[in-house]
Amino acid sequence: MLTDPELREIEASAVELARTAGKLLLGYFERPLHVTYKAENNRSPVTDADKASDDYLRGEIARRFPEHAVLSEESEDGADRAAAVTWVIDPLDGTTNFLNGLPTFGVLISVLEQGRPVASATFLPSVTNTEGRVVHARAGGGAFDDDVRLSLDEAEEPLRRMSAWPPYFLRMFKFGPQLRRRLGDVRSTGSAGFELAMAARGVFDYATLNNQWIWDAASGVLLVQEAGGVVLSYERHPKRWAPFERFVVEQAGESPTPAELRTWRRSIVVGKRPAVEHITSGLGFQTFTVRRLRQRISGLLRRG
Repeated sequence: MLTDPELREIEASAVELARTAGKLLLGYFERPLHVTYKAENNRSPVTDADKASDDYLRGEIARRFPEHAVLSEESEDGADRAAAVTWVIDPLDGTTNFLNGLPTFGVLISVLEQGRPVASATFLPSVTNTEGRVVHARAGGGAFDDDVRLSLDEAEEPLRRMSAWPPYFLRMFKFGPQLRRRLGDVRSTGSAGFELAMAARGVFDYATLNNQWIWDAASGVLLVQEAGGVVLSYERHPKRWAPFERFVVEQAGESPTPAELRTWRRSIVVGKRPAVEHITSGLGFQTFTVRRLRQRISGLLRRG
């Protein structure tokens, strides 16, 4: 188990790496970029900026912590190497925003010990600091916005405050009686890492992420927990919202490999306890058939 001095060193390194990678991204922002796509129909873009940030982060982690494993969204190098400590990185979260000149993106870094988040750092652009900000945390050490400690208040159920939801959330989720009218002032930013960091800062009362990959969620869950908030994960067997503790992968050992962690996908709700408990008390998921039917009806209405 990592000692407190080791955790402090890891957190400090995560903050430094996130800040440096963020400055690197700012150097590419609003400049012409070469773009490739990981999926059909021009979805999941990858740019020179993604690759430069990824190369920097993986190189520095390997140099500073050669015994640790690394899982990156953009690279599968070392995927089968099991280690007690794994760094999970998204070198540019919100690439589509970045490409289109919207300064809502981030660098996401999380450090897991046997699947449990123990340190994290999220770089975000800032309107008050041209060099951006880093929201960071370590297990048992609190969460901070640069040097300012974060502490979430016990907000009442969401009525007028902002909340974060994924696009097309009405198609995905099933709401209990009256819940749809009590979601708060809904936003969808295009960056999961940004939304989780804003939940940790109290800007959003809560944030709902649907079927997210581990690199989207890992950094933010610890930020929210260490700021005094809660994280609930949707479990399939049995179907329920349960407190999140660690990234569990079926059939994996005590220390999952990066390849095993890459398969993790869950829906989570994070934020202030009363808001999260209020939302998850009546929140479920549409069946695949219902979602397809709604999509077809929507398509017919647009064509008509």
